[in-house]
Amino acid sequence: NASVDLPGGMKVLVSKEKDKDGKYSLMATVDKLELKGTSDKSNGSGVLEGEKADKSKAKLTISQDLNQTTFEIFKEDGKTLVSRKVNSKDKSSTEEKFNDKGKLSEKVVTRKDGTRLEIHR
Repeated sequence: NASVDLPGGMKVLVSKEKDKDGKYSLMATVDKLELKGTSDKSNGSGVLEGEKADKSKAKLTISQDLNQTTFEIFKEDGKTLVSRKVNSKDKSSTEEKFNDKGKLSEKVVTRKDGTRLEIHR
């Protein structure tokens, strides 16, 4: 497997060979949670998913140019957002938290120079 560095200090492991469906296997560990997925590309881009102990779902989306990662946590239904963190290669990030109904309750934007902007609803 090849290891690819991603924004936000994450790494993704990419299989060297395609599987029977012609896709590359992707593996990553985020917050001690193992995520798996497949991709048409061998550069590490794609979508990885996993499930937490409380049955909530996690999804990591890696952009094709590897410049951005989006890490989302959903409730058990796999649809209602709990949190989302977007990391960009320039070290900027956006972190969002959602209430029980999936509505945005808190947003923290960190600019590439490290300054933070917090928005509470």
